[in-house]
Order: sequence, then C-alpha cells, then structure tokens
Amino acid sequence: MKKIASAMLCILMIIMFAACGSDSGSGSGGNGGAGYPEYEEQGELFTFSTETFEGEPFTSEDVKDAKLVMINLWEPWCGPCVGEMPDLEKIYEEYKDDGLVILGVFSDTTMDDDAAKILEEAGITYPVLRASEEFAGFQIGYVPTTVFLTGEGKLMSQYPVIGSQSYDSWSSAVKGLLEVIGNE
Repeated sequence: MKKIASAMLCILMIIMFAACGSDSGSGSGGNGGAGYPEYEEQGELFTFSTETFEGEPFTSEDVKDAKLVMINLWEPWCGPCVGEMPDLEKIYEEYKDDGLVILGVFSDTTMDDDAAKILEEAGITYPVLRASEEFAGFQIGYVPTTVFLTGEGKLMSQYPVIGSQSYDSWSSAVKGLLEVIGNE
C-alpha cells in the first residue's frame, strides 16, 4: 500500500511545471516553498470555512463524503490557470461519480467580473470558492497550485503540485490517487 502511495507521490512531483508567480509570496516547487505548511507527515487534517463565488457558505464538511478532494488555487490574471480549467472541468465530470470533488479557490476579489466571465466561458460546474485564511498555507506565491486531500481532510502529499498540467497528467494523478484511497 505504501509503495503505491509513494509511487503516486513521485508521479505528482514529476509532473510539476513552471507556474505563474505573484508578489504575494515566494516559493519553489522542489520543497513546497516558503509559506507552505511543513507537515511532519502525510495525513494531517485540513479544515476550512469560506464562501462560494456566489456568496454561499462552504466548509470542509461539504466535501466530507468525497473520496478525493483536489484543491486548485488559481487567479483570474493567470493564463496557465485559466488555460487548464476546461481540462479540470472534464476531469471533474469524468471522476465525480468515483468520489472526486474539485474546488477552485481564488483570492483576487478585485477581479470578480473577470472571474465570472472565465467561469462561464470554461463551463465550470465544480465549486469555486473564495480563499479564506485556512488556505493561506497553500498560497506560496505561485499559481496554479494544487493539493489533494481525502474527503475527511487528510493531506495526500506533503507538498503541492505547482503549475498547470495537461489533461493526461491530471487524469492519471486523479485516477491513481482514487485507486490508492480505494485500496486503503
């Protein structure tokens, strides 16, 4: 079981690409970057309370029945973030019946009109949330940044995936992580 999990974590690390940067922090993909929580071991719980893009309350309790939660931090000004959204939507549609929930999380509230247009054009149906203070540890200054959790909030990896990925890379990672969770 641990060999499968280790292999999946290696795959996630291998698929990391360059990402959009911002002045909000610093970091690198290799060690998770400054500001990313240094979890001593995989499996620490992550909980949050925020609201959806539409202003509705949303907490970690809303995804507790999911097998796998993919949190994708993005910003409307980030081309690679926006570029991968149609692929994330396709993956969400393909794997939601297998227990996947994707949460898009953004913090630049000065760009709400742009975000609304992007979400509509990409046909996004997965929940899009506003970043709350609980997400700050994942905001390392680069977007997109993606972390995987179990529905109960256990981190699946010590470090995030930094950068946009292809449909095939994300699909392979999601499929593999769902298999790992199913075998535990």
